[in-house]
Amino acid sequence: MINILNHRNKMKNILKTLPLALIVMSIYSCTSEDETVQDVKGNSTVVTTFTCTQEGDGTATKATLDSDSQTILWKSGDAISIFGDTKANNKYNLDPESDGRETGTFSAEGELNGPYVAVYPHTEGATLNDDGTVSNIVLPSEQNAVAGGFDPNAALMIAKSESRSLQFKNAVGFVKVKLEEGFNCNKIILRAANKNKPLAGKGTLKFDESNNPYIDFTGSQELSYAITLSGTITGGNAYYIAVPVGEYSAKWTLTFVTDNNIYMRQATNSITFVRSKAWNLGTFSKTVTPWVSDTRGIVIEDQEVDMGIFNIGGINYRLIFAKSNLTATGLSANESDFGDYFAWGATEPWLTSYTYSGGSFSSLTWKTGYNTVGYKDVNAPFYNSLTDSYDKYMNSNDVLKPEDDAAKVILGGDWQIPSIEVWQALNTANNDKVYWGTNGDKALEEKDNIQGMKITKNDATGTYIFLPAAGEVNDTSPGSVGNGLYWSSTAGLSPDASLLFLYSSFSNAQLFRKRYRGLTVRPVRLVEE
Repeated sequence: MINILNHRNKMKNILKTLPLALIVMSIYSCTSEDETVQDVKGNSTVVTTFTCTQEGDGTATKATLDSDSQTILWKSGDAISIFGDTKANNKYNLDPESDGRETGTFSAEGELNGPYVAVYPHTEGATLNDDGTVSNIVLPSEQNAVAGGFDPNAALMIAKSESRSLQFKNAVGFVKVKLEEGFNCNKIILRAANKNKPLAGKGTLKFDESNNPYIDFTGSQELSYAITLSGTITGGNAYYIAVPVGEYSAKWTLTFVTDNNIYMRQATNSITFVRSKAWNLGTFSKTVTPWVSDTRGIVIEDQEVDMGIFNIGGINYRLIFAKSNLTATGLSANESDFGDYFAWGATEPWLTSYTYSGGSFSSLTWKTGYNTVGYKDVNAPFYNSLTDSYDKYMNSNDVLKPEDDAAKVILGGDWQIPSIEVWQALNTANNDKVYWGTNGDKALEEKDNIQGMKITKNDATGTYIFLPAAGEVNDTSPGSVGNGLYWSSTAGLSPDASLLFLYSSFSNAQLFRKRYRGLTVRPVRLVEE
């Protein structure tokens, strides 16, 4: 095991070699003092300084593995939040002379009296509660890839003391992933098996009965059930994803997104993340790793429906649709469930959970940072705010690449968002190969008290798909239930994309919506005949 000192964006030294065993991160101890300084006019100012050293006897300053020693140093720009007797969130910055040193001093003007609670990294908007916990702390769902290390903004730590001596403890654990040489990718996505337990979001730093910290997401409205590690991820290096403490059920997935392919692994066992430790998932190879290689990906056989053979672009394909709508972690449990709402090209929903009952939405939970503006162009994939335009998929009829196709990224296998040609082929086959509504009248039907379009094979009345009329999300307001809007993978002229639109007695596969709108997705597999 290796002790690890504090972490920050601009850390000067990053761990180069880490063991294949669990890793223990280090803890800090701090002492503080006040200093009075004078400016050129003779005015005096009280400056409070906290000196941070490694926990222990003060001499153990290096983490050692066999003969290999590694040291992580404080770096200019590091900052912590310290709460004193007034409970104000005080920002303390690393002093310049501590840049690159193992022992760092953090200072700020003004006298600060205890008791103290401190948080690393400094978090604007964090608040101290009466019980010593700290709210409005974010474990980011999007973390920056650091070769041999992890995103310091995700390395949450907290300290509390009645005196001016503080000891920081880590509040998160880590997942270690290593890629073989030549296996380069753009993203690594850790995804929970279901929505019972979030992996990231805004929460409260608390302490358990053993005085160990953890982040509690209970009651939060900003949650995520996946963590995406992004950046330049190159083979031969290890990468770490900061995760909350707790057990996550089997069938969680790890997805590697490259420029040309999606590599997915689904776990058959649960996983337990432990504070201050890293769960080593081993080295991943393009060729020998047990990838989810089945054409169904993580979808089981009874979750799909064979709707027959259709001609798409001059080639005959068997269209095999998912039985229910796409969610952040897989497919909805029921055919009538709305599923999640995706912007075009987004591989995660921004509205992560909600309740729909009695004709209205409630209990909306948002991905961190998206609750104020929601489904708007400023959040949309490929949107360039400087030019007020999109800089990818600029041509009409451009089709989403696998790495930008939510169905492919989440489900694996051959799943994809239907192209507009697929929707058109299914739509024009009404009264020929399929019936939209009863005997092709395109009337909406109800299933579990939810309206939707039932599309049935005309030679097999028990074979059908049900498309809930789940509406859409614009800004932060879901609505228009009673209309069905399903994305295609086909771009329209920027800033639009194509979709299937349906409501009672009507369907049209040649309409468009702004790409930032949140629409439902019904995955499909195309099997060439």
